[in-house]
Amino acid sequence: MRGFFYFKSAIESWLLTFLFLFDSTRRVVEYRLTVRDFLALGLGLAFILVGVDHFINPAWYEPIVPSLLPDPTFWVLASGFFEALFGLLLIIPRTRSWASVATAWMLVVLYWANFNMWYNDIPLNGTTYDDIWHVVRLVIQIVLIITITWIGQVTPFKGREKLHDSLDIFQGRITSSGFQTGDRIVVGAWNSSPFGKFTDIMWAKPDGVRVLIAPSQDVADYVTEMYSFDEVLIENIVTNEEGRNLKVECDSMQLDFSWKKGFAIPFKRSLLFIATVELFFAKLIFSTRTYGLTRNNRQEWYAIDRVSNLSSALATINGQNVGEMAPMNEACKFGFSEAPKKPSSCEVRTHIL
Repeated sequence: MRGFFYFKSAIESWLLTFLFLFDSTRRVVEYRLTVRDFLALGLGLAFILVGVDHFINPAWYEPIVPSLLPDPTFWVLASGFFEALFGLLLIIPRTRSWASVATAWMLVVLYWANFNMWYNDIPLNGTTYDDIWHVVRLVIQIVLIITITWIGQVTPFKGREKLHDSLDIFQGRITSSGFQTGDRIVVGAWNSSPFGKFTDIMWAKPDGVRVLIAPSQDVADYVTEMYSFDEVLIENIVTNEEGRNLKVECDSMQLDFSWKKGFAIPFKRSLLFIATVELFFAKLIFSTRTYGLTRNNRQEWYAIDRVSNLSSALATINGQNVGEMAPMNEACKFGFSEAPKKPSSCEVRTHIL
């Protein structure tokens, strides 16, 4: 009987080993190697070798360590450790994205030593290099940083977000303007969204009352969960966009916006970039926010693809002309971000998690 259980245990071990090897082989076969993979392997190995060399020949690197840093040997060994570590993580697909960010920043920081060598004319192995050599080295460093960010598919070469399938994504245009009467209007004309193509209007009256005009109850429920309104109107909204002009008509108002060519943001950005770097500049330049929490504690990112100032804005609300367009100096208080103070129209992708 004991022999039977021993035999059974051996069969189970063999079967588990077979299933593990089969699943591993299947994953390798399904994973298609790309140019990024080969470059990641090559650069990763190069960083590992250079990092190891920091430990083997620290004296070769010590002369270029800036004098402000005490104990040059420590900094040589520390930089070697991180070069080897990031090189290894650059090779592994699962860690490649954030490893590329870390490696790029490491190269930026380490250039301090290269610049120190250039500025103070420090020789290596008794050889002093001229300015052309240092310029070429700087260009190579920049190309290397760009290549590493491309390998990791991070800003400005961002690929598909890992959270993509969990996000509600709205792609279209947000147009906003104030008017002489004190009315402030924000129009979202969405070409694609979880609700298909639709347009909604957020309207702040002169007395501060916030109104949402939505084309359906489903859209109204979704929007009011995330933003704050005092009134909600369900109306048929007709939108016509041609060139740099947008006409919007519903029972409550008729709108006509035209905008200048503006400027595009020509590269893809990660949600992390939008929530940090882009958030800073949006707040500084436009007094807006590109990331924040909604009323129901969902995360929202605004990925702006093009920014254009309005050249004209006409509005009739309940049959009354509201005058010429005006800056949106008073806050609308719909959500965590205000529209730009200057009347504008932006191509945008909104990501909601």
